[in-house]
Amino acid sequence: MNKHKHKRLRICISIGAVLLVFSLVGGIWSFLRQEMIKIRQREAENILYHYSDKIMLQLQGTLNEAEALAQTALVMDNASTDWFERAASNLLEREEVRFALLFEGDTMVSGCPQAEFSNLTGRELKDFSYSFTLAKVVKDVVIEGPSTMEFDSSGQEVFLFLQPIVKDNVYLGEVAVALERGYVLEQLGLENLSEQGYDYELWRVEPQRGAKEIIASTQAGIDFSQAQKIVFYLPNEWNLSIQPRFGWLSPVQEMSLIIVCGLLAFLLLLLFVLLQRTHLLRCALKQTELKDKQTGLYNRKGFTINLEQWLSSGKDSVILFYFSIEGYSQTAQLVGPKAEADFLGSIKERLCEYIHSPFLAGRVSDGDFLVAVRERMEERQQESFAKGLALELLFKYRLDGQKNFLMPRFQYKRCRENRTGAEAEINELIHDYYLRVSKESPVRMLTEKCQQLIEGKSDVVFDEYTNSEMLELSKTFNRYRKQVEQLAYSDPVFNVGNRLKFFRDANMLISYDKKRRFSLFCLDICSFSQYNELFSADVGDAILHEVRGRLSRQFGSYLYRINGDVFLGTSLSDESMESIAERLLEMFKIPVTVKSISFSLQVRIAACQYPSHGDNPSGLIDHIQSALRFAKELDQNIVIYNDTLDEIVRTETHILHRLKDAIERRTLEIWYQPIRLLQSGCYSSVEALVRLPDGKGGYFSAAQVISLAERNGIVEQLGDYVLSSACSFMKQHGEELGLLRMGINLSVQQLLVGNSAAHIQRLIHDAGVKAEQVTLEITESILIQSIDQAAESLESLRCAGVHIALDDFGVGYSSLNYLSNLPVDIIKIDRSLTRQILTNFKQHTLLKSIVDMASINGLMVVAEGVETEEEQQVIAASGVQYIQGYYYARPMQEEELIRFLR
Repeated sequence: MNKHKHKRLRICISIGAVLLVFSLVGGIWSFLRQEMIKIRQREAENILYHYSDKIMLQLQGTLNEAEALAQTALVMDNASTDWFERAASNLLEREEVRFALLFEGDTMVSGCPQAEFSNLTGRELKDFSYSFTLAKVVKDVVIEGPSTMEFDSSGQEVFLFLQPIVKDNVYLGEVAVALERGYVLEQLGLENLSEQGYDYELWRVEPQRGAKEIIASTQAGIDFSQAQKIVFYLPNEWNLSIQPRFGWLSPVQEMSLIIVCGLLAFLLLLLFVLLQRTHLLRCALKQTELKDKQTGLYNRKGFTINLEQWLSSGKDSVILFYFSIEGYSQTAQLVGPKAEADFLGSIKERLCEYIHSPFLAGRVSDGDFLVAVRERMEERQQESFAKGLALELLFKYRLDGQKNFLMPRFQYKRCRENRTGAEAEINELIHDYYLRVSKESPVRMLTEKCQQLIEGKSDVVFDEYTNSEMLELSKTFNRYRKQVEQLAYSDPVFNVGNRLKFFRDANMLISYDKKRRFSLFCLDICSFSQYNELFSADVGDAILHEVRGRLSRQFGSYLYRINGDVFLGTSLSDESMESIAERLLEMFKIPVTVKSISFSLQVRIAACQYPSHGDNPSGLIDHIQSALRFAKELDQNIVIYNDTLDEIVRTETHILHRLKDAIERRTLEIWYQPIRLLQSGCYSSVEALVRLPDGKGGYFSAAQVISLAERNGIVEQLGDYVLSSACSFMKQHGEELGLLRMGINLSVQQLLVGNSAAHIQRLIHDAGVKAEQVTLEITESILIQSIDQAAESLESLRCAGVHIALDDFGVGYSSLNYLSNLPVDIIKIDRSLTRQILTNFKQHTLLKSIVDMASINGLMVVAEGVETEEEQQVIAASGVQYIQGYYYARPMQEEELIRFLR
């Protein structure tokens, strides 16, 4: 492990120790703090129990003047209310008593003082607050307040004591006595809580609305969410909350606790520092015996010991390298000790910069070095790594004013799994080196490398030699190799890398450091072909040159042109893909000027990242092209490959696997949709449709299945399967079901394959049906784009008797002028046109025009997607010969179709 990694490890250990100490001390601080708070909270609980008992005793007993009046009312059973007025008068002589009311049953019969409250006589309980009714319901004392009674003209806040008159558990009436708010609160003694250093809040739940009514509080706006509280019932819910005025821990207590814990943390950290220094001192003394003083690398003993530890752990594969600088001792004598010391002193730093995996390095003699790397490498990667490391160990020196250098020769091996021991592995490697060197000839080696170039290997490097003539020859070969590579890996027109160079560069990046992330960006110019078509190929190339120039500023030598107007760039920056993509998009908002003409380019950008979205160049380029395809389908400027796209790709892979399997096993389903001939009223033909089961009781979208087949090069297999299956069905059941034609969808890709017409005719013939019984349906927009290439095949099929139908007419070009020039017999009007036939007069007129133009050109017309009777009537009246749609029949399996048509 190199110096920087040791330093990082020590820093990590130190940080971990600091975090551990602070976590431990923090835990102690938190524990002590919680315990101190619990003590204060238990004290508060005891106070709450005392005060709750006191409040209930005061309100239900001492302050409840209504209870004595209620007891007297029981004794005075059915007597006049004079007794109440006398008793209440004596009670009202006290300053704290505001009024008293007497109810017999639900009716108020007396109120004192009479001058103010006699007008309430005769009012029902329901005319008063809900608490009056609550006392009747619970048959126990109810206390309301502090509040202002709406019938009290004085507007004073009072506590209202409502004592029901109950005999044998039967409600006979009730007595209400109002005491002034200040008097009641004074009797409750809540101010004593404040004197003890507590904030308090006494509140009750309003019985009818459930709202919180504060009765008394130290002051408004205090947060009691952390307070201790107790609940009691009178009979509605009352709450008393208290908390220390300065918190459960006072500032002095909090500061004392922090100081104690801080001192504890300081002592623990001091102890850790002392232990660490002692350990480092011991390690330094031990390592001195195992190091080479001039280079700072291990000596042979130290290298062997550390390699033995690696091999014993058995964690990862270990690659062992031996480097020998021939003629080192003689050269060192010539250049002097200072130049030699400078060279040896720089070796360790250069190794650390070059090697990113765990490694050991040792100097075993003057010009001989050993390096062990813990990393899984293939043979080619080991060779490449050894060559790169040899360049780092290159001994450059100046002698007699001339620059010279000594190139190390090397040998490498993978340490065996049976672990023969470090000393045995080293001895075997050095032995193999000298055995090979003794057999090597520079001329033979040059010859072998030239042969490797002839065989097409791209990683051939001609070694440097100490012999001057061989050295010049080797340099010449290297220059020639680079020129050949330039031709093989670059785009000669635009001077950027091509697809092959991307694969080579990406493989080098991955083999160099498998964990290092890099991002790919794919840029496509929307509708680029229009510039070539409308102007010239020179204008198109000039535009691409400008695009290449702008992209080079972002990607430098990691820019590739992988297809006509599609560029690929690799970024090693840690900047987010979204940020880079936005900058690229902003870059192309500036128009491109060619020959005084400005072009505003519209571009689409897709991005993905290694290794998140692929662990090899092929997977990465597949994923970024998928992202670019989705950008086109979704009409978005930027698409970053993500989990959603990954899921779509996995789904498409799953569909593709099921499709290939279904074709191979002959289990792919073919459904049929009947087509009605209006003149006879019979179903004279059907259209064959692909149905791929999804394994969950449903089916994948036919459009998605066909698109995947086209993109993955199996559409010809799929087309052959459908054609053979549909023709076989026509052979077996066509005559008995009255079917004249079988409609089969044909991908234009099938027509572009060499000898496609003959192949299709052979499939039809092998199925045993006549060519006149087959109608091949081709999508309009696809056919128009490929008409020049497909016309010959279509004409050949027509001459053989096969009918050609133009499917989805109305979606693509929808021009009537070219109908007479297309090699078709039938046009099928798309649902997008027929569904507007009832609501759009222009569509209705267009339909009639299509039918008339088709009639002039001798074409038959099929209306697709007819679903309602109203549509059927209008379309039938337009003169079309055939109608296909849900109005008549949906697509169905073979057995269902046979039953339907019989």
